[in-house]
Amino acid sequence: MNGIKCWNTANNSQSCTFTMTSTACVSTFECMESGLTYNNLKNNTSARNPLYTKVLGQSFDVDVVALLSSGAQSSGYNSSLKVDLVTDSSNTCSNNIIVTKDVSFTASDGGRKKVTFSATDVTRAYPNLRCQVRDTSQNKSGCSSDNFAIRPQSLSITNSNTVQSASPTATATPTFRAGANTSPNADKFSLTAASGEQGYNGTPKIANALLQAHPGAPAVGIVTGVFAAGNAGASTGDNFAYSEVGHFKILPQGLYDDTFTAVDVSKGDCNNNFDNAGDGSPKKYGCLFGNTTDTNYFGRFKPSSLRVDASAVTLACGNFVYYGQDTTPTSAAPGIITPFTITALNSSSATTQNYTGDYARMALNDYTVYHFSASPANGTTLSQSAASPAITKIADNTTPVWSNGTTNVRVRHKLSRPSTAVNQQNVVISAELRDSDNVSSAITALNGGGSPFRYGRLAVIPAHGSELLALPVPIEVQYYKDGFYVRSQGDACTTIDSRSIVMKNYKGNLTACETFLNGTYTANNGLVNALLAAPKVGSDGRPNVGSVDLEVNLGDTVSGEITCQSNASPVSAINGGRDWFGTTDPVGRASFGIYKAPIIYMRENFQ
Repeated sequence: MNGIKCWNTANNSQSCTFTMTSTACVSTFECMESGLTYNNLKNNTSARNPLYTKVLGQSFDVDVVALLSSGAQSSGYNSSLKVDLVTDSSNTCSNNIIVTKDVSFTASDGGRKKVTFSATDVTRAYPNLRCQVRDTSQNKSGCSSDNFAIRPQSLSITNSNTVQSASPTATATPTFRAGANTSPNADKFSLTAASGEQGYNGTPKIANALLQAHPGAPAVGIVTGVFAAGNAGASTGDNFAYSEVGHFKILPQGLYDDTFTAVDVSKGDCNNNFDNAGDGSPKKYGCLFGNTTDTNYFGRFKPSSLRVDASAVTLACGNFVYYGQDTTPTSAAPGIITPFTITALNSSSATTQNYTGDYARMALNDYTVYHFSASPANGTTLSQSAASPAITKIADNTTPVWSNGTTNVRVRHKLSRPSTAVNQQNVVISAELRDSDNVSSAITALNGGGSPFRYGRLAVIPAHGSELLALPVPIEVQYYKDGFYVRSQGDACTTIDSRSIVMKNYKGNLTACETFLNGTYTANNGLVNALLAAPKVGSDGRPNVGSVDLEVNLGDTVSGEITCQSNASPVSAINGGRDWFGTTDPVGRASFGIYKAPIIYMRENFQ
């Protein structure tokens, strides 16, 4: 008879008995770190299903979890899905899909399946991503509750307008004035940091603790300045400055980024280090990334200026000096000695300690680099003393050297004699230092408001006396004042070597060397007393009366010039080395046997 038959295809038998089962519908999806326990966020709103920081160029896994409307994990979900990495938009998934993986769930997956993204699936870094899951057959989708960053592996300096060298030198160019980037006198330089891919848009930093100065440098400076936000994988800053002289390089991790992974830092989804290998299971990478090897050296940097600090000067005559006065074979004292300290400064007025050795570009024993000047000049020329050496350390006569950005010098000068007589006046000696990199000092007075300079001369005063007594011959040291020459009061520095006094033009019964000179005579308050020995009586019984002219050799001798010394025999006169008293040798007559005093008329009044 006709009717309806039931057929069970599971066991190929005729039966109208059926077993009916139902599976709850999937409502949404979660994406989370592979291997971690899923937390139902509807039941526990403070729980998390994290996604950790990833490193570009390395594969990584996420787990996709199918969820019921209650937030519980589905146990029998089977369907085909698309799993996207998308950029975050206001704490949810945007429409900007970075990469998509096709995934098929089966009931045996239990509602959770691992999805692997290969090292080449993501080609650039992203600071804020989410994982999106789409079941297009059921029009269901879900966005990961957590966001995460895919960071670059490293950073490197790819460009700078300074020289980048593996072997820095003290003569490298171009040069930059050292200092802080906030100073207008510091020369700014540029740096470009790049990640080697196109997605980095972060802001790198420089860790000054990880700078290294050029070999032999006593100090490491600091770099000031900031990078701009990155674009297309690179960030440039053009307002950097370095505080020290010479060169510096950046050691590993000295160029770094600590904010690109900010979405993970606050949640502990990365470690506070530079780890690219990952730690634990699942792997946590370092939040930080930077340069992995030493950079080349950057530079060369030079001081911004030199500072001169003067000390008390020394004048040849104590409180004054004569124009032209200097060291000679018979005088140890230069005209004026100016001691001062020099400090190399950056633009912030801090001492640049690396201005030393080859990096100190000022030759301290070269008189010309000081650019000394005298004011008022009065037609004079300021030059280095004939003293050897003319430039020494303050403490001794050794060669001055730079040490940690400072040095001190004692410079001996001669200020030439004007061509015409001038009144005594205070002359200021100044210096304007300049090194071979054109680093200079301000014009600095080395002797305050000036030192007294006198236009001097010597005058031999005629002397008369008995042939039986030694005869003092006054030689007066004078200087020009208001049209006249007056005694140089206070002069206790002028000395006259008796060998420089020519004895000539003998008259009367006085012949050569019947009187003579001896030793060196020193001025007392501007008066030198040369002493002629008493000629007495000759062997013929006649008194040795007469006269002799005494001429003081201020400079070079003339052939045949004779003087007499204590051995009462003629010797050649010498250069007196006193040319600061002029070019005309002073002459005066000493007479023996004249018994009158040098007074024409004298009157005394008594009351």
